[in-house]
Amino acid sequence: MRLFLEVGFEKTTMAQVAEAAGVSRATVFWHFSDKKSLFREAFSRLLEPFRRSVERDLDTITPAKRLQEQIAVYRDFVSAQQQAIDGFVRWAVSKHDLRETVITTLLDLHQRVAGALIQTISELVPEHVDPEPIAVGLITLLDGDVLLSLFDENTERAASRQRAVEAYVEMIPRRDGTSVATR
Repeated sequence: MRLFLEVGFEKTTMAQVAEAAGVSRATVFWHFSDKKSLFREAFSRLLEPFRRSVERDLDTITPAKRLQEQIAVYRDFVSAQQQAIDGFVRWAVSKHDLRETVITTLLDLHQRVAGALIQTISELVPEHVDPEPIAVGLITLLDGDVLLSLFDENTERAASRQRAVEAYVEMIPRRDGTSVATR
């Protein structure tokens, strides 16, 4: 993935990939029929730890703590993969060959995160409250922060966006009347 991000998909050659991996070109072609299939696999492997984190069993902790953990996992992944995310966004908004692959994969991941948040929030809110719009609102705030961070490196505004997420979480109605602190 590093080569695709540094050099660009079009300029990355299978020979460069083989050299970076310390294998022969034949080995690369044995496993991948073309550069696009190699990219799909590299993209999937990059996202796999995040997928596992989102889907791991957190039932042993309270829903309030679980929500904190889910937000932290999201933020940690974004922080660790900022360069890759920048590349994904560029590919998703361009007329690039990878556009459909990137968008489909990111939307699937988005739905998984939203599903995990819906489950957690459903355990927090009173039974008459629909957790879906609350969870979708939260993931939209988190995604919006990611997108804005690509264009705005101002740390004060980044901190303000993080406080907005925390304030949103604090506004979620609770069954037990407590609040969820995200700090």
